[in-house]
Amino acid sequence: MKGTPDWAGDLQTTALAVEGPVAVVTLQRPEAANARNQAMRSELERLWHHLAGRDDVNAVILTGAGDRFFCAGMDLKEAGADESPADRRDRLRSSRDIEQLAALPQPTVAAVNGYALGGGLEMALACDLRIMAAHAQIGLTELAHGLVPGGGGTQRLPRLIGSARAAEMLYLGLRLDGPAALAWGLANRCVPAGELMESALELAGQVAAQPRRALVYAKELLRQAQEGPLSQGVERELDALLTLLAERQARAGVEGAET
Repeated sequence: MKGTPDWAGDLQTTALAVEGPVAVVTLQRPEAANARNQAMRSELERLWHHLAGRDDVNAVILTGAGDRFFCAGMDLKEAGADESPADRRDRLRSSRDIEQLAALPQPTVAAVNGYALGGGLEMALACDLRIMAAHAQIGLTELAHGLVPGGGGTQRLPRLIGSARAAEMLYLGLRLDGPAALAWGLANRCVPAGELMESALELAGQVAAQPRRALVYAKELLRQAQEGPLSQGVERELDALLTLLAERQARAGVEGAET
């Protein structure tokens, strides 16, 4: 992969590499289990903002540094700092960057290289596709700490695997390895650890090769399917199809005029 593009700015807790139409964002705190602190959340907000406006990036991969942790969730040491309730609410509003990730116009792939717990799993859930290393483990483990998820986990998990299995994961703090996550429908693919990034890059490359406009519409329609009634989604789908057909006919007319 190529180095960090200039537009990414200075990065301390994350890394960005771009190769052709695929961008790879890496959580870069391996000494702290790639836990989400305020610095990481701020960098991710900035990266998602920039990537959302990049017409030359058609797919995004999110992964973690090392082979033990994708992300262990909230930085509990930082979370225990003495601060006002208002400051704590602002700092712990982790869904801000997670919702930016979910809202990216480009399809996203979570390459889960190790433990993805709490907010780590919530980031993976905000991605469109998930590839897991066989040894990796995922779970929403907040209840064991007397907490609940704060980055959309209770909302996205049941939409993916149903309310009964989501309740079992949440109430019991279940951790699923790659094969189990695949069987439960949380992972699209499960591969040996040594093949994870190769598989993620291959998948992202296949996605990125699709026509850009159709890809963006397809992602938005899939997202809306989770958020609104079926009848509304069907109408939006038809609107998108008619728009794309009109654009295709316009291109054909221009090409015909040029020959």
